[in-house]
Amino acid sequence: MFFSRRFFPFFLTFFFGAFNDNLFRNALVVMITYHSGLNPGRASALSFLAMALLMLPFFPFSSLAGEAADRYSRQTMFRIVKVTELVLMTLTLFAFLGKSLPVLMILLFFMGTQSAFFSPLKYSYMPRALQPGELLRGNAYVNAGTYAAVLIGTLSGNTLVDLPNGYIYTGTVLVVLALAGTIAAYRIPGALPASPETKIDWNICRSAYRLLKDVFGKREIRLCVIGISSFWMTGALYVSQLAGFCKDVLCADSKLIPVLYAVFSVGVASGSLLCAWVGRRWNVLKLVFPALVLMAFFTWDLYPVSRGWIPPETGSLATVVQLLHHPPFYRIIFDLFMLSLCGGFYSVPLNALMQRKADPSATARIIAGNNVLNSAAIAGGSVVVSLLMGARIVTISGVFIVVACVNLLTAFILLPLRNVR
Repeated sequence: MFFSRRFFPFFLTFFFGAFNDNLFRNALVVMITYHSGLNPGRASALSFLAMALLMLPFFPFSSLAGEAADRYSRQTMFRIVKVTELVLMTLTLFAFLGKSLPVLMILLFFMGTQSAFFSPLKYSYMPRALQPGELLRGNAYVNAGTYAAVLIGTLSGNTLVDLPNGYIYTGTVLVVLALAGTIAAYRIPGALPASPETKIDWNICRSAYRLLKDVFGKREIRLCVIGISSFWMTGALYVSQLAGFCKDVLCADSKLIPVLYAVFSVGVASGSLLCAWVGRRWNVLKLVFPALVLMAFFTWDLYPVSRGWIPPETGSLATVVQLLHHPPFYRIIFDLFMLSLCGGFYSVPLNALMQRKADPSATARIIAGNNVLNSAAIAGGSVVVSLLMGARIVTISGVFIVVACVNLLTAFILLPLRNVR
C-alpha cells in the first residue's frame, strides 16, 4: 500500500509541505529567541504569537477550503495549493535575505492560509484512495510521516539558521522543498469530485456555522474532533515553548532544541506506528482513555523535575554533551518521549474514525470543520498561555501543569468511544 501510486505521491506531497512548515517556523523561533535581542519573556510571548499566526487563517478559510475540496477534483486542488506554496517560499527567501522579522511573521500567516486549504485535501483524500481496512494504517503513516517531517525540518531549521549566511541557506532550502512537493503533487492520480454540486458560500461566517453544525451533529465525530483538537493544542504548546525551555529553564544552548524536537517527533511517530500494529489485533479505541491518562502523568512529571533543575556548572549555557553527563536530564528525555508516544497512539484512531463516520460526499467539509476547531484550540491555547506568561502568572515550567490538566479532562470526555467499533 505505502509505495502504491494512490498513496506514495500523496505521502511525498504532504511530507515536503510539513517539512517546509516546520523548517520555516523553527528557524523563525530560533531567530526570535537567540538572535533578536529580546528579553526572555517577550521572546517567549512572540514565539507563541508565531504559532497563533500560523493557525489563525483556519478560521476564515477552512469553510471555503472544505467546500472547494468536495466540489473540485482533488488532483487539481493539490496542484494549485502546492504551486501557491512555491510562490510563498520564494517570497520567504527574500524576507530572510532582508532579515525582516515583521515580513516573515506576515508570510507565516499566509503559509497558515495555504495549510488551511491543504488539510481538507490531505485527510479527505485517504477515505477515497484507500480500502476500509487500510484506513487506520494510512492515518498511522500520515501521523508518522508528519512527525518525521517535523523532526527533519526542525533539525534543518535550527542548523541552517545558525550557520554563517544561514538565512540564505534557510530560504533556499524552503524553495527547493516547495518545488519537490509541487512535483510530487503532479503525480497524484486523478479522481472525480466527491460532490460537484456543492456551492461555494463566500459568506464565511454562514459557511463556518454550517461546518460546525455538521461536525457537532454526530456524536462520534464530535468526540473525535474534541480529542484531535486537544492533541494539536497540547502539541503546539510543547513545541512552541521548547526554545524558551532550553534556554531559560535548562540553561542550555540552542543545539538542545532539535534534540528535544527529535525526542518529541520520534515519540509521536512511534506511537502512531504502534497503534497501527496494535490495531490489527484489538480495537484501539478502547485504549484512547489509558493513553491520555498516561500522557497527563508524564506531562505532569516534567514540572517537578524542571522546577528542581540544577544546571551543570559550566559558566555559560550548557551543551548537549554536558547535559548527557547530568543524570536528571534523562528523566526529562524519558517523560517527553513517553508523553509524545501516548499522544501519537491516541490520535490515530480518532482521525480514522472521523473519516469513516463522515458522509463520503462531505468528508472534506467535515475535515474543514475539524480544522476550525483545531486551530481555535491551538490559537486560543497559545494566546492564553502567552498572556499568562507575559503577565508572569504562569512560568515555562508551569505550562506542563496546564497541559496535563487538559489531557486528563480530554481522557474523561472521550470515555464513550470505548464502545464504538
